[in-house]
Amino acid sequence: MASSDVLSASPPACGGLRHGVMATVALGFLAVLGVILPHGDTGESFREALRMHPWYGVTLVGLWGVIGMEALVGLRMATDGWRARWRRFFLILLLPPLRMTTATSTRDGWLWLPGHGWRPAGPVTTLKLEHKLALPMLVLTLLVLPVLGVEFGAGGALETRPRLALAVHLTTSLIWIGFTAEFLWMISATPQKLDYCVRNWVNLVIILLPLVAFLRVLTMLRFLRAGQLLRAYRLRTLQSRVWRLLLVFNLFERLQQRNPEKYRAGLEKRIGEMEEELVRLREKLERCPGERREDRLTTDGH
Repeated sequence: MASSDVLSASPPACGGLRHGVMATVALGFLAVLGVILPHGDTGESFREALRMHPWYGVTLVGLWGVIGMEALVGLRMATDGWRARWRRFFLILLLPPLRMTTATSTRDGWLWLPGHGWRPAGPVTTLKLEHKLALPMLVLTLLVLPVLGVEFGAGGALETRPRLALAVHLTTSLIWIGFTAEFLWMISATPQKLDYCVRNWVNLVIILLPLVAFLRVLTMLRFLRAGQLLRAYRLRTLQSRVWRLLLVFNLFERLQQRNPEKYRAGLEKRIGEMEEELVRLREKLERCPGERREDRLTTDGH
């Protein structure tokens, strides 16, 4: 659905309580997933114990099941075409945290915002989200500084201080959860999703690196040879260092965005790009075969 159609349409008349509860469930799934991912060289024993604990798998699958069942029920409540409904269903089933913003019962072009209900996707909502999330995400990103301080200061001593290692792991997990949640909110609010991913590739890599490291280590664990396990460990260590560097880079960018002059210049640049795109579209319209709109209006007038 085009953004103009969404803006002219009335907001979805779905119950706010249900979507609020499901957004909480989706965020809970993201948190449960986030604490088991490798975000560095710390928390290995905690993550292994958590992964082997029977209740961890039950909790993760249970939350996923609740999201999937609610998405299945929502198929019958939607008012748009079945193709769009099934697409939303499989997206939510594949990415359960996406349920924070999207529901199978709600047509495309709308996203759920806590405290505000359903809002149309587009530049206005995107800008509001940027303003609302700017300070919390800046504070969250600043947490990487004490983490780096502890890791560089304590070094190998973290292995003998399990509580400190656990605190470092949980802090980095919180950072990852926050980045992932922000990315899902913003990608849902932005109509040009591919363009948003390109412009925010650093955030996307920060989200994907721990997932890649986790899947790579699980694959290597199927082999018993020490050399392969050692290579997996070194690869994960390298990925975790790259992850830290990207966080620091992202922190500098967020600090620069707090500069009003630079933020204004960025907005002016985006406006210029949109105006250039509008000119190109008008040129394409002029070259289109058939009667021009002005000609049709003149003919109708006669």
